[in-house]
Amino acid sequence: MQRTLFAVPLTLALLPGLAPRIVAGPPDGASGNMVLDEVADGLRKYRKEKDPEKRAAWLERLAPSKDPRVALALGEAREESDRTVARAASIALFELYCPPGELETITLASLWVRTGDWWKANEADLRRRAKELPH
Repeated sequence: MQRTLFAVPLTLALLPGLAPRIVAGPPDGASGNMVLDEVADGLRKYRKEKDPEKRAAWLERLAPSKDPRVALALGEAREESDRTVARAASIALFELYCPPGELETITLASLWVRTGDWWKANEADLRRRAKELPH
């Protein structure tokens, strides 16, 4: 075995014009693959829906995600003029964010007050957190 065989590539690499160049560039771009955001998609469908029963069903379907965008939609929906949507939103808010086990003993009027208090205390934080997520 000759040791010069190993020395030649190392010597060539040290010559200025023959050394491999390492060039830093921008990071790779987005892959182009679609990412499904089920919450954003569900909220779009909820907002487009005209039927109050179907709107309420969308809220009930999205609520368990505990996503700030959904909590924001629930808080806003609780103030809607349609009772079906407002009731579904209030119940979902209470079930998800208020103390567990109290829903059976609470009246609709006290449910409205309790979720209203929760909404006032958390609306600003929810809006801030929702802004950070895709719409």
